[in-house]
Amino acid sequence: IPPTSMQAALSIDLESYWHAELLRRHVDRSRADDRVLPATLPLLDLLAEREVRATFFIVGELIEQYPALIRRIAREGHEIACHTYTHRPLWELSERDFGIELERFREALGRVLPGVTPRGFRAPTFSLVPTTAWALGVLARNGYAYDSSVFPIRTPLYGVPGCPARPYRPAPNLIDHDPAAPIWEWPMTVWRIGPIALPVCGGFYLRVLPMPLILLGLKRAARRSPVVVYLHPWELDDQTPRLPLSPRDRFITYYHIGAEMRRRLTLLLNRFDFRPLGEHLPLNQPSAARGRLSPSL
Repeated sequence: IPPTSMQAALSIDLESYWHAELLRRHVDRSRADDRVLPATLPLLDLLAEREVRATFFIVGELIEQYPALIRRIAREGHEIACHTYTHRPLWELSERDFGIELERFREALGRVLPGVTPRGFRAPTFSLVPTTAWALGVLARNGYAYDSSVFPIRTPLYGVPGCPARPYRPAPNLIDHDPAAPIWEWPMTVWRIGPIALPVCGGFYLRVLPMPLILLGLKRAARRSPVVVYLHPWELDDQTPRLPLSPRDRFITYYHIGAEMRRRLTLLLNRFDFRPLGEHLPLNQPSAARGRLSPSL
């Protein structure tokens, strides 16, 4: 455990590079090299070397394509959670469509890891916003105990500004805490400086913001609640294919991926005591889906 012992949860969104919102319409999937294994296996090696366990939010299609990878993730003690089956954002789905996505994920996981039930969910592209808050009811009806999809900032694609910055039980507006709500929400970590909410939790923000600012923001946020960090394996891969995107989208997608992102992840692993999300939350239901199953959290 790092000497600071700052509590944190590490989450990995396990998907191919072409699942990303800015890329998915630019790739012929039938011909694409998804590079899931070259991107993910070194990450698993690093986590095993550091004795760090994470939550893997997995796109269900990859369970079908890479069963041995999924079994290794579970065997090494990581929490298995759902990132839908196809990685379509919630705003493209009806309640029925979303239910089908969850069912397909459950069936795929059951074939590879019988008896493991996912308790955590993350929406693709952080697409849980007030207009898609109906998804929380669908998750609860399908046995999920927590969600980690809300981003307390406003971006052109997503965000719920004004929502709590620590785990809470969300009301339908996603902003208020409702003790009677059936599911926990663990929002993305932001560092609140007066009226400003600075996203310091991972992905593009971890790649583009100065690392001293990231570390300071996470340290300050960790004083109030364990912080959550997220990333995608393709962000660590030097060979992630470069697509002909607009300058803006190219910057968002490719800036500092590969060696620099690996360096930044290593700095975080040196400073925080990472555990899976499900082990931080007071889930008064059976154990979250983990490789090392136990009767309770």
